[in-house]
Amino acid sequence: MNTQYQNEWHEISNTLTRMPLHIKASDQAGIQGNTIFDPVGTNEYIKAAFIHDGWQSNIPIPAPYRFLGTDVDFAKSGIIIEIQFSNYAYLLNNTLRSELFFKAKTEFLGYPTNLVIIVTKALMFPASSSTLYYEQALNQLKALTKYQVFDVPIRLVGLFEQQNTIVPIIWTEYSSKRYSRTVNTRISRQCQIITGRSARSRCLFNLL
Repeated sequence: MNTQYQNEWHEISNTLTRMPLHIKASDQAGIQGNTIFDPVGTNEYIKAAFIHDGWQSNIPIPAPYRFLGTDVDFAKSGIIIEIQFSNYAYLLNNTLRSELFFKAKTEFLGYPTNLVIIVTKALMFPASSSTLYYEQALNQLKALTKYQVFDVPIRLVGLFEQQNTIVPIIWTEYSSKRYSRTVNTRISRQCQIITGRSARSRCLFNLL
């Protein structure tokens, strides 16, 4: 991380380190009811914390580049942050458009794009099928970097949790089974995280 962004990185690191794990019951066919990573609750926590630290959220993409999406998740002082918990294919959209912003010196909030930070979850978390995970993103970015596809500085951040221990979590139940963002209940609980059978296996969540 460039030393000019030490304060910004401190804000990002503190928020993500202090964040409790958010989990929910899956609404996906085949794994319905299983305990999985909750992207909605996680996004809400991150957004509130970043805004508190002076980050702007959902900044519109300039009209000439709107074909690449409507907005970027967060920006401040030349940094773009993308929170990527959706389908793995969107990682390339995030990085490609960030490369365009970097080379075009596109400004967000008065600063040209100098750095992009991608935040995603680790493989260890049970999650909806086909959603991006850190190890997968790392492999993609390593291959792209090897052949110098991108010039924009990129930092990949993975969300992990301690394994074979009991951790505090936030459990959320939503108003409908499919794609709801309306919270019925959200409570603090304890969860035992049990390591999977292999390095490629998801962990098991045992709610207490």
